[in-house]
Amino acid sequence: MAWFNRTGFRMAVLLLLLLVPTGCNIDHHVQKTIKIDDPKASESEEQFRGLIINFFQLPDGESALVRLPNGKTMLIDTGSEKDAPTIVKELAARKITRIDYVVITNDLPNHAGGYGQLAKALQIDSVLLPKLTAYTIKHAVPLGDVKQIHLLAAGDTLTLDQGISLFVLNPTDNLHLAPQDNSLVFQLTHKKMHFLFTSGIGQTAEEQLLIRYKEHLPSEILKVGEQGSNQSTSQPFLQAVDPQVAVIQTGKSLSDIKNDEAETLERLHESWTETYLTSQNGTITIFSSGDDYRVKRDKKGKGTRE
Repeated sequence: MAWFNRTGFRMAVLLLLLLVPTGCNIDHHVQKTIKIDDPKASESEEQFRGLIINFFQLPDGESALVRLPNGKTMLIDTGSEKDAPTIVKELAARKITRIDYVVITNDLPNHAGGYGQLAKALQIDSVLLPKLTAYTIKHAVPLGDVKQIHLLAAGDTLTLDQGISLFVLNPTDNLHLAPQDNSLVFQLTHKKMHFLFTSGIGQTAEEQLLIRYKEHLPSEILKVGEQGSNQSTSQPFLQAVDPQVAVIQTGKSLSDIKNDEAETLERLHESWTETYLTSQNGTITIFSSGDDYRVKRDKKGKGTRE
């Protein structure tokens, strides 16, 4: 009986020693692969299950990456030629070598100038263009052998994933004299969440949007037009959008912004909109579950309103 107890004890200890590290490995593996639905509970873009938008910090132009829950990706504008290496680096850091949709909102250099370099570095499946200005964009941007080109007109809706759609607001049939006012403007909807992308439009285009699509403008997140210029984000337009968060994509420092775009910052301040500048706060990332969202910034520098 004593021999049995000693033998049984030894076998139990051996079994325990074998199981403990295995158990730890299993727990670690589960921890690495778990997907998180709550945007306020995740620091990791890899673990988050919902919609992720990165507003890149660029030296010159604008570009934002949208990653859908179904795994597809959409790049909104390609920045300038100067910005392209930074965008490629940001995408590589996220292990992205293929883009499902590239949205080119206009033919201006700080919105479309980086396309040629990106097309050489990445596989691009589809390009989305505003229908009314597609001819101009095709002549200014080297689209090359892209597989598909989709033309979007005001009033069109494009379904991207379950509960996620893109609704086009601009340009309308009455084109404006200023090229930036003919930019593609759209609202991205994720269940209860709304994101308004205004490209480079100014107050003239905003006035038309207030007339034709005012009921579609309210959005929790606003990408501020024309890099925060005083000629955009008018008070009536801002009141109609009523954003909780505004993102200004600009290479200017906060001091330069306050000098050159003081009126826009003041309007955002007065509306109690939480405002982020990519030049000040780095790449701005939005995590959205469709019911709630969270803002993450790369840099902890003081914004216009904390």
